[in-house]
Amino acid sequence: MTTESNSKQYQLGVIIILFLSSFIAPFIFLYPIQELFYRPKEYYFFDTFYQAYIILIIVLIVLAVMLLVNFLVTPKTKKRKNIQRGIMGTSFVIAGAFIFLCINNYQYIDTKGIHMNHFFSLQEDYISWEDIVKVEQTIVEKNGVSLPDKLIFTLQDGSTIEQTLTTKLSSVKKFINKELNNYGLKIENKYSETE
Repeated sequence: MTTESNSKQYQLGVIIILFLSSFIAPFIFLYPIQELFYRPKEYYFFDTFYQAYIILIIVLIVLAVMLLVNFLVTPKTKKRKNIQRGIMGTSFVIAGAFIFLCINNYQYIDTKGIHMNHFFSLQEDYISWEDIVKVEQTIVEKNGVSLPDKLIFTLQDGSTIEQTLTTKLSSVKKFINKELNNYGLKIENKYSETE
């Protein structure tokens, strides 16, 4: 009886820690793990897609809820115990797959071009600088002040890639311009309507 109550206490502790850390852990651990596995030695810009943080938070919360349901529901028959174990095992496998996809969701810019690995992709998309025909920086007016908002890369096939101008990306615009100059391009300002 004592070992069962200790086990229940440990389970409850893990559930509480997992739930509370689900809001903090993605912002602490995701970027360093991605840097460790995917960041090249030479790069201008390396960052995580924002959706990876959100999805990782959701996965950890769902995992905590599944553990809580497992903690609260005590099956009476062996068949139901096996079903419960199967559901929990499947939940862990699915959560593990989503955590892997979150870690695998990154982008970087280097001397070769733009590299992105989207969420449900296991292969990195690569756009070389020579595939880009035009780059626009959208300027929006917010509270009476004009601010850069996005970089829009137009490719030879007519498709576009929009990058929100974060502080990180803004700090490497000069390097992007340097690479574009090699192909006779530069970042053009495009003023848009007030947001």
